[in-house]
Amino acid sequence: MINGIIFYLILFFSANSFAQEQLGASTSNYTPTLSVFTNPSSMLDAKTWLDIHIVGGGAYAMNNLAYVENSGIIPLIRNRDKGFDNSSVKFDKNRNNYKVYNRNFVNILSGVWSQGDHAAGVFFNARSFSIARGVSDDLIGIIDSSLIGNPVAKNYDFDFSEMNLSSLNFGEIQLSYGYMFYKKRRDMLMGGISVKKFIPIAGAALQVNDLRFNLRSDTSFNYLFADMDAMFAQQSNNFLKGGMGLDLGFTYQRMLSDCRGYSPNSRKMGCRTLNYKYKIGVSVLDIGSAKFNKDDVQRKGVRIDLPDLYYADYTDVDPDDIFQAIQSLDSIFDDERVENINKIDLPTALSVQFDYNLFQSRFYGFGSIMQGLPISKQKFGLRRANSLMVGARFESRFCDIAIPISLYEYTTPQIGLSMRIYCLTIGTDKLLSLFGNTNVHGGDIYAHLKIPIFYNPKCRGRKGSSPKSYNPKQIRKKKNDCPAYQ
Repeated sequence: MINGIIFYLILFFSANSFAQEQLGASTSNYTPTLSVFTNPSSMLDAKTWLDIHIVGGGAYAMNNLAYVENSGIIPLIRNRDKGFDNSSVKFDKNRNNYKVYNRNFVNILSGVWSQGDHAAGVFFNARSFSIARGVSDDLIGIIDSSLIGNPVAKNYDFDFSEMNLSSLNFGEIQLSYGYMFYKKRRDMLMGGISVKKFIPIAGAALQVNDLRFNLRSDTSFNYLFADMDAMFAQQSNNFLKGGMGLDLGFTYQRMLSDCRGYSPNSRKMGCRTLNYKYKIGVSVLDIGSAKFNKDDVQRKGVRIDLPDLYYADYTDVDPDDIFQAIQSLDSIFDDERVENINKIDLPTALSVQFDYNLFQSRFYGFGSIMQGLPISKQKFGLRRANSLMVGARFESRFCDIAIPISLYEYTTPQIGLSMRIYCLTIGTDKLLSLFGNTNVHGGDIYAHLKIPIFYNPKCRGRKGSSPKSYNPKQIRKKKNDCPAYQ
């Protein structure tokens, strides 16, 4: 049984070594199809009238559990023919709490329209999340010993309590809407909502509240205490009942001049644009859960209390089948303890964003805080990684460059780079892990291809000129001379 558990844990950590936020690209005023995933109200007052997203994707992996020493993702790929074995993996030891996060996504055929006081978007996404939290030093020791071929320690008190391993793969259809509901003097307030319909593909979760044991031999325990729940599901039908989710967001903008009559990306007020001095956004992301058919769910709730020497009979048990191995114990199964056993909660998070216009509406300073909300012990769910980020950005219609500096889980520094050249965006939140000679704890890359239509066709200037900066006083003086008012 121990070998089977080790096998699954190694598979989990190696395949899903979460929290890829596209920190640089999502801040641009020219990419509302990306910024909407951080705050749905960010679509409003976008500098792109219609942003048509063709295809995009990315992956992020980060952990404080294991690493490859003195290398980088690209050097590892280049040197793959030289061999990569278990001895190449090193483990961080004596940490209070180990965490592993992974997120992968694909976006296709999406779009955002922003005009006047309204903005709307439609998105077709596929996402996957995997996490491991509360991993103990004892578990790291078992995995490390297994990788180098050493047996699991005997007559040692192991403790795996308060551990959560979860993974979820699903498709998603998202509709977003934003409304600019307040404009007075230089103050502007905007709100947005995204409604998501999920199409679950597969999910698994292991929630360990208490797991303590002392292994006497491969088939006996000096003692064993367990209080844990596990589920696995692979959706087979009824995809329309796959659960729903929400994103909610609000943004305050302090404008450079009076915005009472400002109507972005429209002929009203002469098709001009008005820039902001700074903006502050608040959002709650990924409220909801993916729902599987109950008939597709395998689930076990295990309660074991064996304070004395216990011998288990594994004669007819497949050592790589965890459920069968656990079932061979004199266990007490409690399948009703966890609520909604066919649901996996999404990684809900509270996000605060700040963006400051440093110079000529081209150079910006920005920052954000992402705080993952805790998971109920009575439910299966995912947890988003915390992050604190600051950065600088240059943006124009044809080029964006952003450099975000972030703290993963508020402790581990990361530096990223995002670049957009007209329709193509490429970026990473972990630049040094790609190219540097460092300890590789994870990696990140994302890319997007889109067709931006910056101006409302009705706004294409008279005699082919492009829209200019909005000046309310100038517009009022020349109101009778502007074709928009005739």
